[in-house]
Amino acid sequence: MPPVFKSLIILIVGFLSLSNVDAQQYQSFVGIRFGAALPMGEMASHNYGYGGYALLGKSFGAEAAWFVTPKLGFGVDYSMNSFEFASGYYAEDFYQANIKDYIHVSLLSGPYRLRTYMGGAYYKVAISKKMSSTFKLMGGLFKVRTPDQFYGIKTFIAGNLNWWKIGATDTKFTFLTGASLEYKVYPMVSLLLQADFTFTRAAFTFINGSSSYVDYMYMPVLRLQPGVNIHF
Repeated sequence: MPPVFKSLIILIVGFLSLSNVDAQQYQSFVGIRFGAALPMGEMASHNYGYGGYALLGKSFGAEAAWFVTPKLGFGVDYSMNSFEFASGYYAEDFYQANIKDYIHVSLLSGPYRLRTYMGGAYYKVAISKKMSSTFKLMGGLFKVRTPDQFYGIKTFIAGNLNWWKIGATDTKFTFLTGASLEYKVYPMVSLLLQADFTFTRAAFTFINGSSSYVDYMYMPVLRLQPGVNIHF
């Protein structure tokens, strides 16, 4: 977990420990989530030339919020996400685009890696004594790295050609919005199902010998995560 996020957690817990008894009824919390991350738009597209070929990913998240009224709170959210690259589909499309020159194309690829660092406001709505729904609107950093890849090409003229394509990183300021449905199983413990959405247009700079080029990609991501909250 990044030092900045750890510091924010410590700060929030410190506020909670200093708050009065009334603040405890506002159910401030720390929690963790595990689940799926769905790439959308260009990121998930299999259209050769602009698609990102990202597959359904895995996500881990942690967050903490301090409620200053029964409904309104402020907090932080951190997530790690990885998306495998559809290397078989891309290798076939790459071959078809160069079929006059290439005999065979093989590709080994790592995953996309995404981290988000967010802070913002929470709004809680009670549904019943044990069930509630929380909405959040946040802003922060979207840091993503494209896969490292190894290409093995068999050509008609030059024989075998092999090269590495080193991944590129971009960091953007963006937003995150989300909603959760939470059920309290014990006075201080609840289970929840949470959906978060974030989006950016990333610009990846790749080095090609002595020159470079930039690829732009729209990267919407929807996370669906079960999790647990510990309330204070």
